Amino acid sequence: MINIKSIWENHKPTGEVIIRTRIDEIPHLNCYAATNHITGQHLYIMSVSKNIAIPELKNYRFKGVEIYTLSIEDKIELYLYLLDNELKDIFSLFIQNILEDIEPTITESEAITTTLNVVSKWKKLFDKINFNGLSLEQQKGLIGELLFLNYLLNDDKTAVNAVSSWTSAERDFEAKDFTLGSIGIEVKFTSSKQPRIKVSNERQLDAESLNELFLVLYSTEAVKDNGISLNSIVEQTRKNISTEEERSFFNAKLQLHGYFEEDSEYYNKMYSLKKSFAFAVTSEFPKIVRNHLPLGIYDTSYSIEISALENFMIDLENIIKNI
Repeated sequence: MINIKSIWENHKPTGEVIIRTRIDEIPHLNCYAATNHITGQHLYIMSVSKNIAIPELKNYRFKGVEIYTLSIEDKIELYLYLLDNELKDIFSLFIQNILEDIEPTITESEAITTTLNVVSKWKKLFDKINFNGLSLEQQKGLIGELLFLNYLLNDDKTAVNAVSSWTSAERDFEAKDFTLGSIGIEVKFTSSKQPRIKVSNERQLDAESLNELFLVLYSTEAVKDNGISLNSIVEQTRKNISTEEERSFFNAKLQLHGYFEEDSEYYNKMYSLKKSFAFAVTSEFPKIVRNHLPLGIYDTSYSIEISALENFMIDLENIIKNI
């Protein structure tokens, strides 16, 4: 795997404003990790022949990233320029995705098309990021996902791939909160006195394309002291991650969820964990999925009573055993 972040970190002043390092792992393409020596901002550059058609890039721009081309002699250079250094972890993940996808391409034209497809996907992700702080419900949802992420990190069987399995912010509608091979896990968090499962749309409990789907519910109560806050679970997770590369990956995913350190003073509300539930979402599980809905109905939200799910309850450990 190409570690573009380490290339950026190892850049030393050369006398040039833009310091660039060719990415040798993709020898058939002219790709560069670059740094603006004056501002410290990172770039990704791809240089192609002038006869390669690159579409108008106006619709590819998004918050924190500028995308443009420059004509240099017989070449065109495509620039992806990070404007906001606070987003460097997301940007690393973004460029890593481009490099992985263009590595098997053959021609420059194919590489440009593939690059712009990845850019379009990431624009959708960037557009979903809440840069104005997380609501209380969003905080609760993120705490729940991080509780389960720590559960995976603390098990030898799943620790290595735990961060990469956290997929809730990565794809569009089909992603589950966690995806481990052909197994999906949805995570819910409630502080209600009468625990129930709130499902936000018909896709969440749809097991299509998965061999198995599980649902985890953390039942909690709000407390003033000695509880779990979003800030505390973020720090706990960082400590549980064993490598700096994975920690950077984790930080990028936090930002994709809208968690930024500058807002941390608002994320200290605490909860005490009362009980954890786990359920196997089989075909008999009470749920609403796409193929059950009349034509024209979508984004269906609903709630499920815990008492209706006794026959589907399993031990949390059984999820790990099935992986």
